[in-house]
Amino acid sequence: MDSRKGVGGWASGGLVLPMLILLMLSVDVGGVTSPSPSSTYTVDSDGVWSSWSVLSTSCSADCGGGKMHRVRTCTNPAPTGNGQLCEKETQPGVRADLELKDFPCNNHTCWQGAWSEWSNCTAECGRGNKTRYAMCGNSTCEGTQAKKMEMECNTWNKTSCPSPCDKVNLEKLCPDYAVCKDESDEKDPKYTCVCTMGYQMTKDNKSCVRPPPTTPTPRPIPTLEPAQKVVVTVVSKSASTVLIICVSICLAIFLVLRVFTPDRVIQMNMEIALLLAHVFLIFPPSVAEMEVLCRVVSIFIHFFFTACFMFMFLESLHMYAYVAYVIKQDGMFSRAQNIIVGWGVSAIIVLFCMCFEYHNYGATYHCWLQMDKPLLYGQLLPILFLVVLTFTMIEAAGAADYKPLKGMDKGQLTSARFSQRTNLIILPLVFSHMLVGMFSEFDQNLALYSIFTILNAVTGVAVLFLHCANNQQVRMKMMGVYRSMCRGSSAR
Repeated sequence: MDSRKGVGGWASGGLVLPMLILLMLSVDVGGVTSPSPSSTYTVDSDGVWSSWSVLSTSCSADCGGGKMHRVRTCTNPAPTGNGQLCEKETQPGVRADLELKDFPCNNHTCWQGAWSEWSNCTAECGRGNKTRYAMCGNSTCEGTQAKKMEMECNTWNKTSCPSPCDKVNLEKLCPDYAVCKDESDEKDPKYTCVCTMGYQMTKDNKSCVRPPPTTPTPRPIPTLEPAQKVVVTVVSKSASTVLIICVSICLAIFLVLRVFTPDRVIQMNMEIALLLAHVFLIFPPSVAEMEVLCRVVSIFIHFFFTACFMFMFLESLHMYAYVAYVIKQDGMFSRAQNIIVGWGVSAIIVLFCMCFEYHNYGATYHCWLQMDKPLLYGQLLPILFLVVLTFTMIEAAGAADYKPLKGMDKGQLTSARFSQRTNLIILPLVFSHMLVGMFSEFDQNLALYSIFTILNAVTGVAVLFLHCANNQQVRMKMMGVYRSMCRGSSAR
């Protein structure tokens, strides 16, 4: 019996009962109703195969050709009504709603150890990588056979390759305020970024920054043994006292003899400045513990030593005016002018230093001039300048060979020539004992204190003897006193 006929017979006989039921349901108590307008009739349509499934069994071989199974169903759409099922492709004439079929897979050649050529290095003039792949026949292997091999390569050649710093124009290798320094060797291109103009490289080497202000390591305070400190204090203060006494005697002699010539006024002010500098030096060491008082002492020591050298320069200028026959008598400046210039210029120098370095006057353990602060330049440079000028004037006066002036005061000329020689002794003594004193206090050095003590005493005696000896009026009056004493002794 034909299956289609069976199906059709069942369909024609099977429809009678449902239609009778529908007619019965449409009969009302009052009569028979007509069918509902919404009633539909089934349309007969044949089924259509769906696409072959993507999901499938695994391939039966990895390479060289294999098979895999795919499936499709008669659901695109499914048959309706008296529609027919789909006809199988694999079994022509047979109809069903499901079909399986074999498809070829992995047809590529199997790998037999062949590789492709190495690729070019990924880096030009440097280190990189090159690659090769497994070959299956004439094609690159795929799937499980796919293999890849990498190897490091280096194309750097110091002779032919450009310097890495030449890339600065193409890409910014170094940060702002830095220059590129080529440090390449035979194996690799290398460079270093070096910061300029005082900038410093950050830790990440990405930028140059100004360095923070450095905090200097505080200098350890030098100390002497207590016994040595007592000896040094007594001896150095005693030496300053000897200098003060000698200078005071010199001042007293000229005051008693009432000698106030222009050259003597200059010398007198130099002596007063030297005397007052040492008066402040004999202040007790405990002054260093009082910050304000210690600073005041330091300022006055600076001022009086500067004035001392300023007046020695004015004395050399006064002496040069006589020896070079520039003037006849009484010097180039008046007494008042010499005083104003000597003290005024010294005050200006010290005030200038105070404007910038006031807080550096004084120290934690002494009150003399400090050696480790910028104030040192303001203290020493003007004095060095005055010392050089003074020696220059003395040398120029010694080499002068000019025609004497008529009516020149020969007494003052003689005193000027004496002054020329005495300054060659006093000036080095004052300068050296000032420097040695500064170093001895700053370093608390026993040997330097000893030298300072000796120089103090020698300087005081030299000032007393030479200033009295080179002044004509003092020499004449002292000779008169000496003769009077001699006559008195002979009369007895």
